[in-house]
Amino acid sequence: MRTLLLLIGLYSLPVMAAAESVPMPASVVLIVCKTEIAGPPDQNAEWTHVENRRLATKNAMMVCRRQEVQMYDQAADQSADPQPFNDQRCMRSGMLLGSLWDAQHPSSAYRFWRVACHTPIVRQNADGSEGIIAWKMPECRHRDILVCEADTEI
Repeated sequence: MRTLLLLIGLYSLPVMAAAESVPMPASVVLIVCKTEIAGPPDQNAEWTHVENRRLATKNAMMVCRRQEVQMYDQAADQSADPQPFNDQRCMRSGMLLGSLWDAQHPSSAYRFWRVACHTPIVRQNADGSEGIIAWKMPECRHRDILVCEADTEI
C-alpha cells in the first residue's frame, strides 16, 4: 500500500490507493456563537452563577466559531477492538460535548449552538466507484443567519 501525505488546513491525512478510503478523523466540530448580556443580572446570580445572556448579532447575523474537539476510542485503550469513527458517532458525541463545552467555559462569551462533522472529499476512481481521498473541516453553514469568525482558540 502506497501512502502520500495531503495537507488540508491543519490536518495531515494519508491518501490511499484508488480502491481504499481515508477514515474519518476522530474529532467533533462544535459551532459556538457569541453571546451578550441581555439585561439586569439575576438576583440569585451570586449563588447560581447564571447569567442573563442572548445570542449577539452583528448586522442581524450571529457571530460564531468552529471549535474542534479531538476524540479517542477509550475501549481500544483497554484492548477492545477499535471502532471506526463515523457520522453517527460524531453526532452522538457532539450533543454530549456541546453541553459539556458550555459547562467548562462559563466565563466565555461563547455558547454551544450546533454540532458538525467533517466533510469527505470524494474522488471518482477509474473503475467508476468513488473513494474518499481526504476530509475537510465542515463549513459553518446557514450563511444567511450567521457569520463564521476566523478559526482560533476561544
